[in-house]
Amino acid sequence: MKKTLFLGILTLLIACDDGDLQIEQVDFDSVSITTCGDLEDPLETTFFFKLDGDEALLLELESGLLFDQTSEEGTLTSSLGGSSDLVYRLFTDDVSQDYFCSTIPTLEPTVLNENTATGGDIAVNTKVTAVSKDVKTYSHTILITGLALTNDQNESITDSSTMTYGTFKTSTAISAKLDVPFSNYEAITNFSECESAIVDGSLRLYKTINDEYVSLDIPLTILANEATVENDPRTATLENGEFSYTVLDTIVTDEMICTTSPLSEEIIAHNFNSSSGDISVETVASEPDGAGDITYTHTISLNNLLLVLKGDGEDVADVTLSEITNVVLGTYTTTTN
Repeated sequence: MKKTLFLGILTLLIACDDGDLQIEQVDFDSVSITTCGDLEDPLETTFFFKLDGDEALLLELESGLLFDQTSEEGTLTSSLGGSSDLVYRLFTDDVSQDYFCSTIPTLEPTVLNENTATGGDIAVNTKVTAVSKDVKTYSHTILITGLALTNDQNESITDSSTMTYGTFKTSTAISAKLDVPFSNYEAITNFSECESAIVDGSLRLYKTINDEYVSLDIPLTILANEATVENDPRTATLENGEFSYTVLDTIVTDEMICTTSPLSEEIIAHNFNSSSGDISVETVASEPDGAGDITYTHTISLNNLLLVLKGDGEDVADVTLSEITNVVLGTYTTTTN
């Protein structure tokens, strides 16, 4: 009756015919998680399952734990036996996805044994695992720690270790491929800036959203403290990666942007660099304030922008995106008296 598997991830309580309680370990390690795939928004998925012949490991996950953005470890959590539920079932015969997803419930196979989680902690760790010219893919890894299982005789056993239930993937458009490219950055009113020049004669301005950022090495000559004439902006050409859109597999920090040093080898970066285009700056001057200071608001736009997703130089080639006619990056202010 007792079965031991070195890769077993789930310890179960099984009642034998003689009434003795036995411990059995069941291996779902090589089985991928499955969903019914019936939701318009995959991020709303809460029901997951793993099937292995006549066995099933079912998870009803608390809603609101899946996001298309990189998470900090330990911030997306839930409790088994509370907001989330985990159930192991042994059936009389092999069970398929249709058993759980069909609109008309099936009568066969039937359940022989069931163990229910009465305790344990769930964590969902999310990060970018792939980026293409159109989408970025997020992997949501579901971890379970301190799993407590109870059988139909109300006997319980607890495993204090951490097991990986599985990984669920979702995809979303990259910022450059939104209906209005980079419109998700519009809510960030002001640019941040690097304290020291990364490129001689330029100022690096940037905006960050979670695991990605846009940066522009803008020539100081087109940020002059002088109002421009209407419809006659100051301009400069874009080339050699002066504008960059970067997606990381971690949360972006200022230090990652304001440096000429390569990122840590543990960080995977997906870089879209400008190969051509123009920078346009329209400057408006305020009236002098009480101290005589004038504020200059520089609205920065990019025109006819071509971005290249950089390959690895070996197996993956560079990919050029479709031209972006115009994108307003935001405003930058300077003052003088």
